[in-house]
Amino acid sequence: MVVRPKLLNAQAFLESLCCFSFSVSTLYLVTSGQYLAYVTPRMKPYLYFTAAVMLLWSWTGLGRPPQHKTRSAHCLVLALPILLLLLPHGPLSTSDLSYAFARGGGARSGDSTPGGPDISEIGDLPDLSAIPDPSDILDPSDIPDLSELLSGESPPVPQDSVASAALSGLDASAKRITISDGEFYPWLEEMFMNPDTYAGYAVKMTGFVLKDPELLQPDEFVPARLVMSCCVADLLPYGMICKYEKTEELQNDTWVTVEGVIHITEENGYREPQARITAITPAAAIEGYIYPF
Repeated sequence: MVVRPKLLNAQAFLESLCCFSFSVSTLYLVTSGQYLAYVTPRMKPYLYFTAAVMLLWSWTGLGRPPQHKTRSAHCLVLALPILLLLLPHGPLSTSDLSYAFARGGGARSGDSTPGGPDISEIGDLPDLSAIPDPSDILDPSDIPDLSELLSGESPPVPQDSVASAALSGLDASAKRITISDGEFYPWLEEMFMNPDTYAGYAVKMTGFVLKDPELLQPDEFVPARLVMSCCVADLLPYGMICKYEKTEELQNDTWVTVEGVIHITEENGYREPQARITAITPAAAIEGYIYPF
């Protein structure tokens, strides 16, 4: 009796090798932190799960029996992403993006309202005449008396206290805000959501210069940071409009530290904080993106 040696399935081996390589490269990107150039930190558990699944596939695929014809072209589906992910990439700039910038409070540049749709784009509203009068289905005597609860209502907490409790860099007595790199996004959101609270405050922050002649005036620019909500495909420059007489001397994508005084402007019914620049100095580039969620 002649025992034939077990032949290797070349196609299964190649597929397993691709799955194993994809798993190892994914683990490398996660452990080294380089995955943050492509997705947000909240995707980390999913990347670990993907690496585990690919590793399992690479192991189970080796047990397939030999076949007469070997096909390998489909392995490019995994080979190409592996090469693209591991190749060195330079940091993105505004020239690599197809959109301008976003303001705080959910307002994107060019919007007529802070994050809301144009009402002219909304279709016909439903007929509300069929909704019954609340007095027909609710007896006013059933409504409880809330006077006792309202009598013990505490006074509202000042906005300065709310901000200082969650964010650093606030000097309420001197009316000054120093925005650290790690609190760039939450501080701007706070100021856009409560603009009147911070009117007249001095502010200091660091960002890269963003000038857009289509959306900004000649004396306006934005010290911006790139914000990633989900992945690199949705990167968006984010910042506050600043007024500066020498804006034309600034170069796009250069990093600066700006100091200015916040004033409030109103456009299309939306009150927006802006900064009048009092000092501007070159700054070192800040690596990485901002992840708001």
